[in-house]
Amino acid sequence: MTGGQEIRFPDGCNSLLERCVHLMHTVDPIEKADLTLLLGQQWNRTIEARGQQATQVDFKPMDIGRACPPDKPLRPDNLEFVRPGYGVKVGKAGSLSLANVEQWAIDTALDNMARFGYYTQTTAGTALKDGTGDDQDKELLMPNRFFDDFMQMACDEAKHFKWLSERLEALGARYGDLPVHASIWDSCTDTARSALARMAIVHMTIESRGLDVNPATIARFDRSGDADSAKMLQKIHEDEVTHVQIGHRWFCYLLKKHEGIGSASGAGVGGQANGVDDEGEDSYEFRQVGSAYSEKLEDGSAEEIVDPVEAQRLKRFQEVVKQYFKGSLKPPFNAADREKGGLTKEWYEPLVVIRERTGIKPAAGRRLPSKKEKPTSEAEAVSGTSGAEATELAASVESPVKAEEV
Repeated sequence: MTGGQEIRFPDGCNSLLERCVHLMHTVDPIEKADLTLLLGQQWNRTIEARGQQATQVDFKPMDIGRACPPDKPLRPDNLEFVRPGYGVKVGKAGSLSLANVEQWAIDTALDNMARFGYYTQTTAGTALKDGTGDDQDKELLMPNRFFDDFMQMACDEAKHFKWLSERLEALGARYGDLPVHASIWDSCTDTARSALARMAIVHMTIESRGLDVNPATIARFDRSGDADSAKMLQKIHEDEVTHVQIGHRWFCYLLKKHEGIGSASGAGVGGQANGVDDEGEDSYEFRQVGSAYSEKLEDGSAEEIVDPVEAQRLKRFQEVVKQYFKGSLKPPFNAADREKGGLTKEWYEPLVVIRERTGIKPAAGRRLPSKKEKPTSEAEAVSGTSGAEATELAASVESPVKAEEV
């Protein structure tokens, strides 16, 4: 119910993807959240009906359907957009900022389904296993599990938005009272032609950055005396870990299906597996993937063996991040929760480029000069490198990720 009226989708808007696009065109934020949760309930009934005989189902399962997503979701006319600021404030301003993030997060999950549910080799953002372009324009349909995952993610974000909205009301405010930013959707726009990049940037990089900053944000709310908000944000944080898992899952799926990275069973060296199955998506079960494991040698010592399949995944992830990500990765990292999402330190630490004055050794022995140093050229800003390599690395260094962007 919204404003005392029953919420429903318009007549003729019957399939999953049609309803996803309808939600992206829904201006009222509360209505969007309520309709998203309704769609989640409807889709869950379809999930339950899979595999059952038609006579055993008391309703018609929802079709995936087809629909074209907009370039940008609609927003109320009275919203004022600004560049994202540094840091998340506490109180009303902090809750308003987080509510804004959740609105874009709903649309991101919906857009993933509508934009990449049907895809081609080109929009997958991957390279063909055989190195030819014969199948480049062949249309493919993502497994059912893809839609299940992102429908659940959309519902999580809608639930988070409603929690934050209720908290704002208790503080005497509401979404839209202060300016908002659209930095998350900027990243969606940048990755609109590559499902692989969308998974790597939005879900495995930006959302994992959220895992890094959330504990400090929760602590600030707690210190300010807002224990209710702190408890709510802890629940949101736990859901966000699963969203990183989902991004990791479908990043690995695309690599395996279209680049041959991963065996038919999804198993790597040492019996580890990411559980990605070409066809049987319902058999998928997330399992932690490590990039290395220890093997005991005859003399009793332990040798670290790098999983070659995982090493290929790491390499592709880092290539995609360098190509698409406009920020920079910087510590401290919430390594424990990142690992729950499938990202061991080998995934992201090689992407870190930091100033020597932090006292932390940069990846691959590279460093940026301290502010007191004045490099004679942009390429010389990276010591230990020269020529094209230094120029490329220097060009990839952008402004830090801001807490409000995640």
